[in-house]
Amino acid sequence: MIELDKERLYAYLKETYEKNHPKSKAFYERAKKSLIGGGSHNLRLIDPFPFYDVSSRDAEITDKDGITYIDFWQGHFANILGHNPDIVCEALEDLFRNRQGLETGFPGLYQTELAEVIRRQTGAEKIRFTTSGTLASMYCILLSKSFTGRDIVLKVGGGWHGAQPYALKGITSMGTGGLELMESAGLSAHIESSIVMTRFNDVEDLEDKFQRFGDRLACLIVEPFLGAGGFIFGRKDYIQRARELTEHHGTILIFDEVISGFRFHARGVQSLYGIVPDLSLFGKAIGGGMPASAVAGRGDILSLCDSSAPVDKRVKFEGGTFSAHPASMTAGVVFLNHLIKNEEKIYNKIGKLGETARAGIEKTFQGYGFNVRCTGGDQKILPQSSLVGVNFLHDHIDRITSPEQVWNPAQCDPVMREKIFKLAMLNEGFNIFHGYGAVSYAHSEQNIQASLDAVDRVAQLFLQYKK
Repeated sequence: MIELDKERLYAYLKETYEKNHPKSKAFYERAKKSLIGGGSHNLRLIDPFPFYDVSSRDAEITDKDGITYIDFWQGHFANILGHNPDIVCEALEDLFRNRQGLETGFPGLYQTELAEVIRRQTGAEKIRFTTSGTLASMYCILLSKSFTGRDIVLKVGGGWHGAQPYALKGITSMGTGGLELMESAGLSAHIESSIVMTRFNDVEDLEDKFQRFGDRLACLIVEPFLGAGGFIFGRKDYIQRARELTEHHGTILIFDEVISGFRFHARGVQSLYGIVPDLSLFGKAIGGGMPASAVAGRGDILSLCDSSAPVDKRVKFEGGTFSAHPASMTAGVVFLNHLIKNEEKIYNKIGKLGETARAGIEKTFQGYGFNVRCTGGDQKILPQSSLVGVNFLHDHIDRITSPEQVWNPAQCDPVMREKIFKLAMLNEGFNIFHGYGAVSYAHSEQNIQASLDAVDRVAQLFLQYKK
């Protein structure tokens, strides 16, 4: 990797950004008086301050300073059709016009329709809705612990399953322990010992963990497509071995498909592997831009949250006040049905644009001498993927295969990816995440080419700060 004066480069980028965003800066000062850090989600609170959006439509978002960006964050990757698509907004307008859509406290009609769509597309036996991927992952683990009578969770290093106690280990912090560290204060002491880590796509390590802990493992929770860990697909042999080992040891296999569900085609990514997990969790896309998540899978496991389950096995998966919110369920039905009806057209387009972006970013940076590799696609699994990760690697690394690389400063430069490149692209009019982000159906070939032109300018800027 070309050695840059990153401190001086970052200072220049921040100065440029601040100069262009006086109104957002003023609003940030106001927001900080009431909100921790100026907001309620740390990933949105960038340094030196976030821009504050006033409108969003399709591929674009406009902030308080009147700056319009091409957005590749797209609602935490949920907005497959782009921001505020007509088909969802019009359905919600009709719903509210008829004095429907707000919380009533009754089962309602809409959640049954959405559950039927998800069951049909995934093969799940039963479903229960809640409001976030965090809650869905927690409930999956509680159900697994109850069903098996075991207490240990096997979790993949680099896997993000929300801010819940049984998943806050080994996400991004490397330190001296690799991806083995607890990543939140406030947890009970016994939590750390109840979470065992394994390496993504490492069959040998997976087999070792099952040999050592197999009869004590309640569940293995894994993203078959790793999100925060680097946009990496699970290898087929790894996913297949995970299924074999969990079945052999009576361990519940949980697929976290909050990101991957309905992102690559109108189903879960599990169908690409021919694997049926015991439980899956879905989120993001299934709400059509509204808050919704689901636990889906085997009926005998999910039945433990039914009020008729034995008291000593019953899991308090009650849902919460806003679970299966009428507006969320309506948006989800409309959104998923549209994806299903137009599956070939939508996914072919966004997959091709994603591949164009990955190839173009690598070619541009490498042409200027930067060792940059993109993740998000996999020729053996799904070459035409709409997710794009960008990684600035040290010279001795030629590819990204694991989250241990993505978050290890000795192999990859996360500061370049998450802070410097992000701010440089913002100054060019592009909002990116994890080096680029998600292509939506609202993005055009011109948008992708414009982003590649911006990458070219950014690469040239970086060279001006070469040591």
